[in-house]
Amino acid sequence: MMTNMTSIISHIQIANAVLCVLMAAQLLSMTAMRPMPKRLLAFNCLLYAHQSLALVIILNGTFERGLNGFGLTRPLFAMLLGPALYVYFSCVHRNPSQIKARDALHFLAGVIIFTLLVWIKPLRALIDIAITCSFVIYFILIAIQMRTGKQALAHLDNYAQPAYRWLICLMTMAFINIVLEIAVNLEMDAGVGLRDSKALLIASIAFFLINMTMVMAALKRSEWLEWMYQFGQQTLQATIQATPSAIDPDLARQTFDRWQNLVKTEQLHKLEFGITLAQAAKKLQVPARQLSNAINQVYGQSFSVYLNDQRIQEAQKLLTERADLSIIDVMHESGFSSKSNFNKEFLRVSGTSPSAFREKHALASQIQNSVAH
Repeated sequence: MMTNMTSIISHIQIANAVLCVLMAAQLLSMTAMRPMPKRLLAFNCLLYAHQSLALVIILNGTFERGLNGFGLTRPLFAMLLGPALYVYFSCVHRNPSQIKARDALHFLAGVIIFTLLVWIKPLRALIDIAITCSFVIYFILIAIQMRTGKQALAHLDNYAQPAYRWLICLMTMAFINIVLEIAVNLEMDAGVGLRDSKALLIASIAFFLINMTMVMAALKRSEWLEWMYQFGQQTLQATIQATPSAIDPDLARQTFDRWQNLVKTEQLHKLEFGITLAQAAKKLQVPARQLSNAINQVYGQSFSVYLNDQRIQEAQKLLTERADLSIIDVMHESGFSSKSNFNKEFLRVSGTSPSAFREKHALASQIQNSVAH
């Protein structure tokens, strides 16, 4: 029969596993312009989900005394947590954001070290120490990557700041994990059983709160996570728009008119993840540079600014005609996925916030109605 402490830890760890699986499912199911970072983050979430489930089974089963089943896979996968997080950070810092063949060496090293410790019986007692050392080593490697600040993320353009904040949060979580891992090991060295570990209880609660925050941020489409779905469109646009060149005025007007009609008929500005310059050019069957230059010449603004202007026009219409919609609903209906970006673009175009715009229009309507009567 489970003790109260074991029962509490088990229930919290089950909740942690569910939250991690939900987070991984969300990351894997949603389309992204550059999918590799979110796939790697999903892989990290699944590793942590396995750790939580394995811990529950170990606490309530018979695997704690033998290296078999979850008693074997839990420490093995724990050795992969550090490399997985490090590869994620490396991928985000690269341009383009891709994994490389050499990244596999980090995982291979973890597997080899674990295999040696299990194979050589006198060294089995060092497995927990090896796991902690792996956490510390990869935390240091990640800190070295982050030492130059958000400048190293310049290739993410407008998403460099939220990406940097997110990576700092992950580093903080990694540090908390190291501290709590050491605390649990110290308790066990002092003779406290895993089922009675207060440090393990604290760790379970801490990661439940962290996982809950991550899932809520994902559901609310917070900019802290939203950049992983959006940043891929920036590179091509920046490259083409950095060197604009004039094209024949008639060709520019023809291309722009076709583009405007396409946006209106297919409501491209309302797509959940927008549309990239390359995708738009492909739809029009013209070179991306031609489309970019045509928009710049005729509209006087860039491809991305044009799309945001269309979204703001849609938002203004909804704010004045649909009083039943909340500001967040208006944001999504008009094609924005980030609240901060919506507010910034709305202020740029309208000179005011969405809520102030709605209040101003409502007041004007009341005045007109009172005058009419």
